Amino acid sequence: MTTLFKLAAQTNILIVDDTPDNLRLLAKILESQGYIVRKALNGRMALQGIHRDPPSLILLDINMPEMNGYEVCQKLKASEASAQIPVIFISAIERVENKVRAFELGGVDYITKPFQDQEVLMRVKNQLLIQQQRQQLLEQNQRLEHEIQERLRAEAEVRQLSVTDELTGLYNRRGFFLLANQQLRIARRTQTSYFILFADLDGLKKINDTLGHEMGDRVIVDAAQILKQTFREADIVARLGGDEFALFIPNFSGDSSTNFHGRLQENIDRFNQQSERAYISISLGVEFGDLNNEVLLEQLLAKADKLMYEHKRTKRCLNPQPFF
Repeated sequence: MTTLFKLAAQTNILIVDDTPDNLRLLAKILESQGYIVRKALNGRMALQGIHRDPPSLILLDINMPEMNGYEVCQKLKASEASAQIPVIFISAIERVENKVRAFELGGVDYITKPFQDQEVLMRVKNQLLIQQQRQQLLEQNQRLEHEIQERLRAEAEVRQLSVTDELTGLYNRRGFFLLANQQLRIARRTQTSYFILFADLDGLKKINDTLGHEMGDRVIVDAAQILKQTFREADIVARLGGDEFALFIPNFSGDSSTNFHGRLQENIDRFNQQSERAYISISLGVEFGDLNNEVLLEQLLAKADKLMYEHKRTKRCLNPQPFF
């Protein structure tokens, strides 16, 4: 046998009828089962009370002066705060058109006068059960939706972690090759220019040995931020590991904006002037992508790596002092 999920003593029922005798009779029937009963003699009072404290169920008389039950129900259903409260119409009129009108306006049931105790209680109980089942289903759906969203967020985090470097927040080696190979295919298909860059921190070992690995990690993070600031959001910037970084720069026309060394050095100089931490120096190798040659990304990166070491040797010859 189906039972109510909610105790009668926790159920608030509002009766709206302009006849005091009807109010007393219905209240007596409902209170005999432990329901909390409120009364209103007209529609205006009912709406005010519903606004202050929404009931679990409304028993609503149709024929009332000033504002009849149909009008009250229309106002209830027009408000988001009260639209879901079930309304059982009560009336001495048994005409089909009146009942149809009641259901069209959102009523859930119709009780005719004179009242029969068992009929009133059964119809009230059925509507409360339906309402509570609907509420339980809504809460279950909300919990399910929350769980789905949590799982999607967790899966997104896992995917993000699988292609993201934990220390710097840049792409890791896996993320770089995944995204750069994709961009490489697009560049060759659309015949748009691209560059492969290989960047390396200068003197990180000395920083680690002299100032400690914690400071070394900070310098790696600082270098990562400088690279992100130097290049565009559309550019793929990754930390391959240790102090090595790789970049894929798509859609460059070959004008002065390809002066990567100069733009990077400007940002490094600005950082070093403002920072009280270890001095940062980055060597950079730039390899222009050949659209007419199906060279592997690994080969392009190796060429950029070689050019980076040439840049590093040049800087050491010009400035044999430590990098920090």
